[in-house]
Amino acid sequence: MTAHSNLIQWIRDHKILAVLATTLLVVGACKAAELLTPAKELALIIGEPWKDMQARSTAEIGPVYEGRHWYRQPKQLSYMRFADHQYEFITPPAKFFTVGFDDKGNIDGVRMSPQVEPLPLQEALDIVLDLQNQWRKSGWELDEPEEYPAYDNTPVWHEALKKCAVLSTHWNAGKSYQLMVVVTCYEDNRYPDNKGYLVTISMGKYRE
Repeated sequence: MTAHSNLIQWIRDHKILAVLATTLLVVGACKAAELLTPAKELALIIGEPWKDMQARSTAEIGPVYEGRHWYRQPKQLSYMRFADHQYEFITPPAKFFTVGFDDKGNIDGVRMSPQVEPLPLQEALDIVLDLQNQWRKSGWELDEPEEYPAYDNTPVWHEALKKCAVLSTHWNAGKSYQLMVVVTCYEDNRYPDNKGYLVTISMGKYRE
């Protein structure tokens, strides 16, 4: 019996294993390709028509549903550039990234985690600190800083985050936009303290 015949016979005898092995190879190849492909840009402004975002962006995102509130996700790994000339900022690539629209087809909100996987505490905190620096430079201001202070790279903040305290901070761009950022944690055996950290940003129009 030839080597080719032996391979065919082995596949016939181990169909489930063969299918599983093929699936793992395909998934692995897709993930590797995703990691090697540069992230696309989704450039948007809260309140603008959906088509304006589509025309400005390199990331692909589907159309709106006429006459209803809903959301879409970019079709590739993407980062956000908030394209308002006064309040512009840029996030890291985000695995979780949704853009909402209203019944008139205008963008009404963004919810995202600007990272591709759960991170160790310092790496997650560094993302927030960089974003906060961008917000300050472009004119965003803290809302209720005494009750919701900005994140900081201090032992007090490290200890609170290690205890998985859900701490949020809120920023306003004049009377135009507002956002909330929060860092949460959960058990993750990949890291020494068994915790992975997730940054979440929620953003929309300014409301009193």
